[in-house]
Amino acid sequence: TILGTTGNGPVYIVADSLGNIYTSNELDHNITKITPAGVSTTYASGLNNGLAMTIDSSNNLYVAEISTGRIYKVTGPGISYILGTTGGNPFSICLDSAENVYAANLDLNNVVKITQAGASSVVGTPGGGTAPYGVVSKYGYVFTANSSSNNVSRIVI
Repeated sequence: TILGTTGNGPVYIVADSLGNIYTSNELDHNITKITPAGVSTTYASGLNNGLAMTIDSSNNLYVAEISTGRIYKVTGPGISYILGTTGGNPFSICLDSAENVYAANLDLNNVVKITQAGASSVVGTPGGGTAPYGVVSKYGYVFTANSSSNNVSRIVI
């Protein structure tokens, strides 16, 4: 069953606590929101290769713009600002329990932390791993899925 329509080239999908679905649409450079009732709207636009997304406990959406390294915080339809930058090409982002953003920079082979105040810092590299495509934060660590080395790395945060 089709729930709703997206923009052109949906490449990433997340859901909020209210049952809304969001897709990042690579070819349209925007984010589509689909409600549980199937209503589709453009939620954010003007993104240059905004791919990876995550959602915080208040249902704010975070989007990683791979070509610029910017991390956007979207607080409502059409309302966004640059939270911080990663210095590289982030392919995946996640949040920790304090809602700091972690971004896996594929090109720089590192993980960057961005606080809610916008401060950016490198927290580590996937030791023995290369090309971190995925990142998740749990139990005081950041874990990366490393595409080129076929392994998972653990970084203490």
